[in-house]
Amino acid sequence: MSATYKPINQEFHEVLDALAVRNAYIRIQYFSDIHEFFTKNATAKRLYFKGEEEYLELATGEQIHLDRIVRVGDIPAPGYDDDYFKCDVAK
Repeated sequence: MSATYKPINQEFHEVLDALAVRNAYIRIQYFSDIHEFFTKNATAKRLYFKGEEEYLELATGEQIHLDRIVRVGDIPAPGYDDDYFKCDVAK
């Protein structure tokens, strides 16, 4: 995975922002900086910038690069279609 941050699709950004504003409890799937795949259930706290990179902060204190998010709830991030999640049995 590239270390360079890539801004995300505006529509998906708006979804994330709405969840953070509502402090919604979400199921989020994402890749770590060493390409580990995680699924977490937590409250979305806020979106914020650190330098040029944008993050989603969870109430647990975890900070997730927006460009590493794969899915939030049942909404896949751009570039990840339903075929990507065929083996996801936790639905």
